[in-house]
Amino acid sequence: MKKFLFWFYLLIKRQLKNPAITLFLIAIPVASTIIVNVPELNKSDKPKVGLVVLDGDEVTRETVNRLIKGDYSARFYICHNVSQLKDDIMDGKAECGYIFGDNLKKKLDKRNYEGAIEVIINKSNFISSMTNEIVFSSMFRAYSDDIAVNYIKSNSLFKEIQGDAIDSIEESYSKYLSNDSTFYIDFKMLDDASPEETVVLEEESARFPVRQILSILIYTAALFGVVQYYMDKEKGTFVTLSIGYRIAGKPLYAFIGAGLFALSSQITLIITGDVNLPGDIVKMCLYVIGVTLFAWLLGTVIHSAKGMISVIPVLLIACMVLCPVFINLTVYLPGVKYIQKLLLPYYMM
Repeated sequence: MKKFLFWFYLLIKRQLKNPAITLFLIAIPVASTIIVNVPELNKSDKPKVGLVVLDGDEVTRETVNRLIKGDYSARFYICHNVSQLKDDIMDGKAECGYIFGDNLKKKLDKRNYEGAIEVIINKSNFISSMTNEIVFSSMFRAYSDDIAVNYIKSNSLFKEIQGDAIDSIEESYSKYLSNDSTFYIDFKMLDDASPEETVVLEEESARFPVRQILSILIYTAALFGVVQYYMDKEKGTFVTLSIGYRIAGKPLYAFIGAGLFALSSQITLIITGDVNLPGDIVKMCLYVIGVTLFAWLLGTVIHSAKGMISVIPVLLIACMVLCPVFINLTVYLPGVKYIQKLLLPYYMM
């Protein structure tokens, strides 16, 4: 046992004597601290949506005003004409656009909706599915009191008290439309396995994905540990060692690589404040064991350093693209969630 522990110590010492690895381990917390404190790296630009007003009737004016001044997940702005809107969309300056037609209020009153609002999008664009709801809700706020008033005027029940009823409904709409009480949306995501459980969708400010990147680095370090094992084996390093050391060598190399990067990553998360102690430490330890076992199993299938080196970039790209690092693809491709569960970094995100 003492010989094994001494060998373990020598392998760690060997890694730390490598200037590149030592510099990288120190650079992780330093770079992450700088990144999370640079505002430009921790904000996300909202997609832009252009608006063209052909006829500024009262409903159109109020709708557009609400869109421009509102705090939405997209930023609305005025285009001078349809040509400018199309050019902005083609040039990528705007994700999509809306053209408010002539006499919007009259068309709504007559229930003639054709040509009321025209949407212009790129065929590959998905932003409009979200902004359609925003535009409609703003238009409803601008026109909803007219719907109620028109109903009162057309209903014989209010014939004798029409004036009072209109005054009352206008007062009520004015009260509720001045705040957020009119619209209340409660989002719940039901878990596939347990319909009773829900996942709370919390609103967070956009930040550089430090935790996600670090989890992928630990994963990659374990895989490269197996690469180093095969490189040492090809050099004849294990010739004088017993069969027990040779068997233990592969997972041990992976564990040391993952462990060193996990330690650096945990320090980074503590410094940046993105940590929940002591739970995250336990989770990190389990993650190191998980990536070690995965690297070991992969190493039993691929029996050379070259083979491992050819597979690692594929796994790395899969983690960066399929896991929710910069974007969560499951929103657009629900089937991706099944592939995500095969990638260990997903469980740390």
